[in-house]
Amino acid sequence: MRKCVGNIELNGNSLKYYVYGSCNTGFGVEIMATRVEKADRIVSHDLEEAICVAQKLQRGSVFPISLDEIIEDMEFEQYENKVD
Repeated sequence: MRKCVGNIELNGNSLKYYVYGSCNTGFGVEIMATRVEKADRIVSHDLEEAICVAQKLQRGSVFPISLDEIIEDMEFEQYENKVD
């Protein structure tokens, strides 16, 4: 399964945000910039959570090069919130 959850135009770049995967493998987010640069990462076993993550990345205009760092920050924030 692969689903586009949104796209934006920013500084001459076309950014497209996708959710992909299955219940067995987990769901991931993929960002593609102008068909040249691409990054993807599994973020959850819950499709709705993966869609929310992709939409949040779109709202923040996240580029593929930043995907891993942003996801790590989001995971750290979730961990911090559980510890508090």
